[in-house]
Amino acid sequence: MRSGFVNLIGRPNVGKSSILNHLIGVKLSIVTDRPQTTRKSMKFIYTDEKSQIIFFDNPGFQDPKNKLGQEMQNIIYNNIKDADLDIYVMDNSLENGRLDNKVLDLAREDKNKKIVIINKCDLLKEDELEMLIQKYKELDLFIDVYPVSAVTGYGFKELLDGIYNIMPEGPLYYDEEMITDTMTREIMEEILREKFLIFLNEEIPHGINIETEEYIEDEDSISIRDIVYLERENHKAIVIGKNGTMINRIINAAKKDMQEFTNKKVRLKIDIKIRKNWRKNIGIVKSWIK
Repeated sequence: MRSGFVNLIGRPNVGKSSILNHLIGVKLSIVTDRPQTTRKSMKFIYTDEKSQIIFFDNPGFQDPKNKLGQEMQNIIYNNIKDADLDIYVMDNSLENGRLDNKVLDLAREDKNKKIVIINKCDLLKEDELEMLIQKYKELDLFIDVYPVSAVTGYGFKELLDGIYNIMPEGPLYYDEEMITDTMTREIMEEILREKFLIFLNEEIPHGINIETEEYIEDEDSISIRDIVYLERENHKAIVIGKNGTMINRIINAAKKDMQEFTNKKVRLKIDIKIRKNWRKNIGIVKSWIK
């Protein structure tokens, strides 16, 4: 049996969460085209007959603009300390952007075993893909380069085989039926936060945090009451919308995904509170982003 811990590292929106959702076969991590979609490090547990691989879905590597950004960055550094393998996820751009280059600088400092994934390779021509593979091989940073597509599933068998060959001999850390050790109530919070990110524009959704005040689950149903914290009083009217249209859209979309995930009827109520500039308060950030 081989087992171990693996980090996925990359800039925001490079596709880390989509890759992990595809690997596990279940949507656990929220996916949007917004920066800071992933705030917490969720474990994805992949188990087959010969291995168990525990993946960490890290926040996107970025330039921190506030205490929240700094704490998200610290999550990445802390997870690197505990990993058997770090996977650096790059997109299919032929030229690296500023944040991509910062990610590669991190890889140069990283003493762990490393591989690199080229995501969204289905959108590349064959010669373009070969150029990218060669580019990352010539960096002499990575054990190997794996082109993948979370849309088509291309490259995932080869990726898993490559990870297996690097993993050390080890125990079964989790029951073989588990796909995450994250509590269902936390996944529900993330589903709701995803809907705020999707439906709201500009900066507002990044200043939202969700805390579960009440969570009651029985055999057929789940009742949830969440507190949604906003940073500014004037954001409240936008979140609620005219005659409650926006908040009802968000609630209904969240309930749909929650019910699909749990296969149970979900009742969801939301209370809105203001916690001014909480992203700049390290004490609040540390208590909320664990």
